Amino acid sequence: MVSQLTDQLNKVTMRMLKTYVQQEIDQHWQQVREDYLQELENIFAKGGDSAYGFYCRKLFDPITAELMNAGIIPRPIMPGLFIHSEEHWGSWEDRERRFWTVLQQGNGNTLGTLVSRIFHDHSRLRIPRSPQVYVIGETEPDKIAHMIVNMDPVSAENFYGGTNNE
Repeated sequence: MVSQLTDQLNKVTMRMLKTYVQQEIDQHWQQVREDYLQELENIFAKGGDSAYGFYCRKLFDPITAELMNAGIIPRPIMPGLFIHSEEHWGSWEDRERRFWTVLQQGNGNTLGTLVSRIFHDHSRLRIPRSPQVYVIGETEPDKIAHMIVNMDPVSAENFYGGTNNE
């Protein structure tokens, strides 16, 4: 059983990590797209959505490395695995796919789950806006999948004990 102090520390840590990750995304998402545009166009021409997977790797790999250097272990690596993701939101031209990764400390303490919202266009290569992240306290895969499908991001994060403004 997790103590009340550990629970509160986990929540504070997850909100801080969410803020850090979102700042990194906001700072780099457009530059990553520009830096890899030719490769993204080639991949999209051959395999459509796989271009967005390539983009996510280029955007999230440096963030993953920073977290790991700080003793935070993302499982699976950020933003998460395609087979565990969900895509149910938005029009064909402005679609949202949600990925998740459980964050742990090096000592094995599980902190919570970071959910990444990736916005993309199925009709052409386009990332309409910055990816967004939010946190949830659930760490069991089946329960995570249920939460990301059935709760909107603001409700999920408020349910966890934070707000998108923290």
